[in-house]
Amino acid sequence: MKLNAHPLVLLAALALAPAAAFCAASSLGHSIPLNKLVTPNGDKRNDTFIFRCYNPKDSAVEGKIFNMAGVEVAAMRLKQRSTGIPAAQYTYGEYYDMEWDPNAGGHKPGGIYLYQVRVETAVYKGTVAVIR
Repeated sequence: MKLNAHPLVLLAALALAPAAAFCAASSLGHSIPLNKLVTPNGDKRNDTFIFRCYNPKDSAVEGKIFNMAGVEVAAMRLKQRSTGIPAAQYTYGEYYDMEWDPNAGGHKPGGIYLYQVRVETAVYKGTVAVIR
């Protein structure tokens, strides 16, 4: 990965993503992004954006990704539930991990994106940086 190729993207990502949120662990009762810097280069490290939702009532969860112009570019998918078992094999859990892969459904360019995750009446919004 060439960091010197996109210094403005890197600087913007560092300004928008506090160090505590890079690899934060979810506290009981909180919904948080697990990573805010995504490097989708296939090395299995930070290739996708993951948002952990606290969902004790097993309610519907919806996640969307938007570009900076506000246009929806992707829908997040349910990766797994709190048990660590993939969602297709398990039907309940307190935490849902919603995932966005910038390489799925068309290669998304590097840059800053907005996420919006909805759990019942709670809406979580923030930014995620894709660095290529």
